[in-house]
Amino acid sequence: MHLSYILIGRDLLFLTDKIKNMDRSRYKQSFIHFANSPEFKGEQYFAPIVSAIENREVLRLYYLPFYEDKPYFNEVHPYLLKEHESRWYLVGLNAFKGKVRTYALDRIRDLQPAIGKAYSPPDFNTEDYFKYSIGIIAPKGRAPLIKLSVQLTQAQYLITSPWHDSQNIIDENDEEVVFSFMLHPTYEFRSRVLSLGKDGKILEPLSLREELKNELELMLKQY
Repeated sequence: MHLSYILIGRDLLFLTDKIKNMDRSRYKQSFIHFANSPEFKGEQYFAPIVSAIENREVLRLYYLPFYEDKPYFNEVHPYLLKEHESRWYLVGLNAFKGKVRTYALDRIRDLQPAIGKAYSPPDFNTEDYFKYSIGIIAPKGRAPLIKLSVQLTQAQYLITSPWHDSQNIIDENDEEVVFSFMLHPTYEFRSRVLSLGKDGKILEPLSLREELKNELELMLKQY
């Protein structure tokens, strides 16, 4: 039986997904459609990373970024693991650059302990690292208050499946619902807003509203 893992701070929780692991061969009917849930790539690195976090050990990663042709070595002080859209990511301090970076486990080509290297603990609360963001990008600084107006019918999807823990309804009428969010407008959030099409619009902050307007104008030029 496969297990799903969530690492929050230094606590490792093991969750068994009964539906995912049920005997699907017994339900090969046209009226039951299962989503494909392949095992995630890079799972062989999960246990060593968990061990390194718990034991405060530095890791030597042979890593291939999306924007590079060849992998290269990084010394990383591992802090936490994050799951997003069926992919797992390691967040840790890049010892060479002195900055916290995020590494996709499926882009790791090799992982070994960095023998003799002193571990630098995180200078932030790992449980709150992604508190004000959606996805795997966690900008620093204070998150702005975002107000989003959504057409009434489409708003029901956000009500029943909230985008973020900070989501609240601050106004509504027969035509629209206005939501508020306290988060960083990362690529993931902007993509969700744009996916609403004409049924959604940013009210505040004006800088984000203008940014999305410019992006839509660039998109329009492609057609």
